[in-house]
Amino acid sequence: MKTVLFISPTGTFDNGAEISIFNLMCYLVRQNYQVINIAPNSDQAQQGDYIQRCEKNGIKVEIYPALKWWWESAPGGLPGSEVERAFYYRDTIGRIRAAIRSYHVDVVFTNTVNMFQGVVAAACEAVPHYYLIHEFPENEFAYYLDKIDFIDENTDEIFAVTGALCTELSEKFKSHQVKSFTPFTEIQGSELIPGEETRLVSVGRLTKRKNQLELIKAYQKLSHPDVELVFIGAWDDDYKTICDAYIKDNQIKGIRFTGQLEKPWEAITSQDICIFTSQMETFGLVYVEAILNGIPVIFSNNPGHLSAYDLFKVGQVYQLGEITELSQMIQESLSNFKALKVVALEQVECLQKQYTVEKSYEQILETLASQKTYPPKSIRHLVNLLSTNEPKSKLSRLESKIRRKIRQFLKG
Repeated sequence: MKTVLFISPTGTFDNGAEISIFNLMCYLVRQNYQVINIAPNSDQAQQGDYIQRCEKNGIKVEIYPALKWWWESAPGGLPGSEVERAFYYRDTIGRIRAAIRSYHVDVVFTNTVNMFQGVVAAACEAVPHYYLIHEFPENEFAYYLDKIDFIDENTDEIFAVTGALCTELSEKFKSHQVKSFTPFTEIQGSELIPGEETRLVSVGRLTKRKNQLELIKAYQKLSHPDVELVFIGAWDDDYKTICDAYIKDNQIKGIRFTGQLEKPWEAITSQDICIFTSQMETFGLVYVEAILNGIPVIFSNNPGHLSAYDLFKVGQVYQLGEITELSQMIQESLSNFKALKVVALEQVECLQKQYTVEKSYEQILETLASQKTYPPKSIRHLVNLLSTNEPKSKLSRLESKIRRKIRQFLKG
């Protein structure tokens, strides 16, 4: 029995990387792998649900304290002092090394390009490491272009989301053939509650990147004043304020925000149309969930959405930023809803056969099953500098000592 260790990005189910790889972990458990999952401590209420769902499915979870779980230059700011962050980085590496030894781990996965601790710990313990990359190197994630050489030199396998991302990264990594995977969501179709009127629905967190203000502006242009627009999901406060102000200033009626729902698809009715306006997605799991539920969809032509569309060929695509085009597409969909619904329902069975865990993670599963050996990494020679299991109480003493020495140096 192989033991695999996953280093997870958030320890919550509010992002596609966690959702998709949770399903991979569950599948591996069913295939008799021992699966360990290490995630950062989070103050978010949903972390309890995350831990419970993992353990219910046979996944051993360890939650580690951390000030900054991602690279220093990654999104999320810089909490604490530089010395404190360095302590926690080294502490995390030390803890991962200990887990590798105690669980007799065969392979370490890092489920995001935004972390380095797993690849360092694996190199120090001479076990293979695989990166799972979900993020395009653009906007807030453009920073990791500067980390390409580190990743290339210290990991053993690189897997990226199929389609545009895999193609782009294949040109950037020189020492690896970038392999692909398709993010998998466990929703395989469900009975929608009957609806009385056709609604427009957006599922997902309200954020600038998800770009829901574009949908509000398109909705404003409609000639169907009685059609309700519903946003299902939590929100970033700053972006919600911008949307609320636009709605108020333009006196737009018929828009409703539900907030976070534990099971958002149970709030969808048989008469709904789903609309996804994201500026950027790696793949678009909500798009996949919608079409698996037989819901007519309209979505923007960002690279991730198009990668998913290339696989499934379902739904209507509009040019991102073209509000008039989106509004006209919505108008036509409302007029032709019955025909669109029939087509959407007819495609579900075929989509379910096409979209399976085995097919989605085929290259990962094949690599895991292989007996390939990997060369040791030179970073192992710095093992004593790269990790620690010192108690946190030592941190405050160390920081005070460093500050005294800096002050003495500056005084000459």
